[in-house]
Amino acid sequence: MMQLRTGDWMTAGQFADKAGVTIRTVRFYDKVGLLTPSHRTDSGHRYYTKPDLARLQRILTLKYIGLTIDEISRIVHRDGDEVDLKESLRVQSTIIGQKMEHLRLVQKTVKETLSLLESLEDGEEGGPDSPEEGRESSPAWELFASIIRVVNQEYENAFNLQTRIHLHDEFSTNPYKWHHWLFDRLDIPAGSKILELGCGDGTLWERNAARIPSNWEVTLTDLSDGMLNDAKERLEHCVPSDRFCFATADARSIPYPDASFDAVLANHMLYHVSERHQSLKEIRRVLKPGGILFASTMGTNHMKEVKGLLSAFNPNYDTGRQDFACEFGLENGGDQLDAAGFSDIRCQRYADGLRVIDAKPLIAYIRTTPGGRENLTDSRLSKLAALLNDTISTEGAIHITKEVGLFIACRKS
Repeated sequence: MMQLRTGDWMTAGQFADKAGVTIRTVRFYDKVGLLTPSHRTDSGHRYYTKPDLARLQRILTLKYIGLTIDEISRIVHRDGDEVDLKESLRVQSTIIGQKMEHLRLVQKTVKETLSLLESLEDGEEGGPDSPEEGRESSPAWELFASIIRVVNQEYENAFNLQTRIHLHDEFSTNPYKWHHWLFDRLDIPAGSKILELGCGDGTLWERNAARIPSNWEVTLTDLSDGMLNDAKERLEHCVPSDRFCFATADARSIPYPDASFDAVLANHMLYHVSERHQSLKEIRRVLKPGGILFASTMGTNHMKEVKGLLSAFNPNYDTGRQDFACEFGLENGGDQLDAAGFSDIRCQRYADGLRVIDAKPLIAYIRTTPGGRENLTDSRLSKLAALLNDTISTEGAIHITKEVGLFIACRKS
């Protein structure tokens, strides 16, 4: 067996942690031949090197803009041939437009990496292929890992979602938790077929596992394959494997026939959907006559104190741009449902707030927000932490407004 020098090689788990992806992703790309490990022991253990980060970054970026595994494989195995990439970029232009805000952040990080690599080529220090001993600490390798993390830094990322849930679990003032309250309102008859759009990591169903009627037929969908895998893993430990069906689905083009479901659940997700009118049209289409839509969302004052903090620490922060409630919220969601042909629309609000007595979970939450990711430098984070800790010390807690609730609407016959 070869000699491994600390810093040169990473196990599959260390490589996954460095890149900010799951070990399942690393194994999958090995299985399909996109990213084979630099070394594999006789016993089957995988070892990766720092240049593998660059290859993984390219794979994930191509995947992000919508290319298929076959397209990515052709590109990464034919360096310099950009014909397929250019054609695919033309086809995927709509997706890129919808993700423009995130792409700008990816582009910024890529440019920083490119600038550093160019300075290294000019002789400032050893580049990625340089044999010098100092190359393993080159900041360029850290930036490749940074690109990967940014590419995966969407709202539907399971780590971000769990970070947000943790804050609410720890500091919500209502002792009856949101997921239980929401499940209480799913007044769905026995034997019903239920579709959830944007199921996330399945937390709602996990926390109500013992309460799910055995004769419900539940289909969980999400646009993110990674998130759907997280839901499968989470639920396989608490419910029988045949209780749920899982499928990747876009809410704007739901892959099921007309009148397929008795109920559709959209839990805090409609405000993320572009072409929302089309999505509501699709929901109405797959609902049976008399079927029910349950759509939870937030109000414009939800977490307003967090928005105030981001504005205070970054004068360029656009509060309006980050306000999902402006898209589909408690104030305007009913009108959108009415325009889409739903009837008997009711809005039920969940009374709650946050009393935060530890700054760290709040800072972690803020860092998952678009404004937090983009604008909170290390210096601003230090100042924010000092302010929050001082507030907790002097006032006992940080009080944060919550405005969340649920629309219940019926499909007209």
